[in-house]
Amino acid sequence: MQKTILFKLTLVILGFVGLTACEHQIDFDFPTAESVVVFDGRISNEDVFVRISKTRPMSDTSKEQFVSNAQVWIASDDGNEEQLVYNEQEKCYQSATGLVGIPGHTYQMRATVDGRDYFASSTMQQPALIDTVYFRWLKVLNERIYFYCLKGTDAIPNERNYYVCRLMRGDEVFRWNPRSGRSSVNGAFEYDIICSNESAMEKGIDDDGKIPLMDGDTIRMELMSIDRTSWLFFQSLVISQSTTANPITNIEGGAQGVFIAANISRGDTLVFNRQEVLKHKEEK
Repeated sequence: MQKTILFKLTLVILGFVGLTACEHQIDFDFPTAESVVVFDGRISNEDVFVRISKTRPMSDTSKEQFVSNAQVWIASDDGNEEQLVYNEQEKCYQSATGLVGIPGHTYQMRATVDGRDYFASSTMQQPALIDTVYFRWLKVLNERIYFYCLKGTDAIPNERNYYVCRLMRGDEVFRWNPRSGRSSVNGAFEYDIICSNESAMEKGIDDDGKIPLMDGDTIRMELMSIDRTSWLFFQSLVISQSTTANPITNIEGGAQGVFIAANISRGDTLVFNRQEVLKHKEEK
């Protein structure tokens, strides 16, 4: 049996998502299984990288090993192709020419690992426009719940659009989730993400060692516009956290993971202050 969680941890390093797990000491005898190659790759309007690792048996507690001797190419539907080079410090393959994605183009990742070939493709979407970001609160029973809110405009109004919302606290992923749907009039949409609650703030840290959103924390939204195939991966990743199944992969050749083309938009950085959030609502 392999570590399905390990493949999620690959995404943590890349910064697609932020996942944590509670550790428990449980003794099992697991059968030995063949190691599986795991890809975590992205081309965006800012950069391109591909990180490759392998799953390990549940009994293997060694540090995660990244594959540094693969051959990795990125090709575009306009005929351009570039072989990526391995960056030892970042533990991933990157462009030596500053390659970035262009909306409307489809990109294929091709990789050879230990003599075996793997493929994936993804189409770069148009960017969404982030108009307004703010905090609000809602009282549920005797508890105040705080939300980060985002108002924006879809790149393609009246059609289904697909996103991954990454809420950054400083330089780390604080919350993330996949979103999709049809926007309302003139392409406008509004999303919110639960950030914290009053009792969690008073406690300061939960049983899993997670620190809730606290006064003085800086928060920034990164909204990644992606195609439907990429969105299905992230949607299934959410589901997989409560099951034993691996997420849906778009990697062909027998590997796990994902390669996405993402168009990234960013909202203004906000400093959280619960008194200001409360005052803002009282003034309305």
